[in-house]
Amino acid sequence: MLPFSLKSLVKRNSLLWGEDVAEDYHGVAARDMQIHWDTYIAPAVSRHPIDYTSVVDFACGYGRNTDLLLQHADHVTMIDVNKHNVEYCQAKYADNAKVTINECNGYDLRNIADGSCTFFYTFDSMVHFPPKILKAYIPEFFRVLTSGGYALIHHSNYTAAGPNADFKANPHWRNYMSAELFADIAKAAGFTVAEQKIHPWAVQDLDCVSVLRKP
Repeated sequence: MLPFSLKSLVKRNSLLWGEDVAEDYHGVAARDMQIHWDTYIAPAVSRHPIDYTSVVDFACGYGRNTDLLLQHADHVTMIDVNKHNVEYCQAKYADNAKVTINECNGYDLRNIADGSCTFFYTFDSMVHFPPKILKAYIPEFFRVLTSGGYALIHHSNYTAAGPNADFKANPHWRNYMSAELFADIAKAAGFTVAEQKIHPWAVQDLDCVSVLRKP
């Protein structure tokens, strides 16, 4: 049975980027996505033999990442915990046979088959995740990846406030995490850490992009 504390974290942390912020957040984020791709993502993926056959876009929002992933991918599975976002994307991509859309529960990927994904991708979402939720998801990312597959994960590198602090009081709502702690969690799940690059996000060294490989 899922611990109540984790279920409450999902409710408190993961359901904040749905219908209530549709215009204020998703529109602005989409406007800046190409710059983010060119700055954070393209350099990282260029250094590794990414297989784009079957891509997962985790915490997909309104699909701003999917729009760019579709330039490379044979198929993209979009996943989000917010029902509003899922329904929005179902309408947006209704005629696109290269896209599948799934709603998740905020702590696992039970609807995704073992070893079915060749590239797991999440950008501008897990920076907000508390450590407990991140720790629940990383083994799931490992499970759904095929052997030899890569994951690109954008996460927080902010430790100035403790893990129990209100993340909404932190710069850009970053939750407690560091490159070193994330690497330890990933290795414990079975991943090899291919690279980690620390980036500013208006604040120096606020974020990290980690590229993981499943042996």
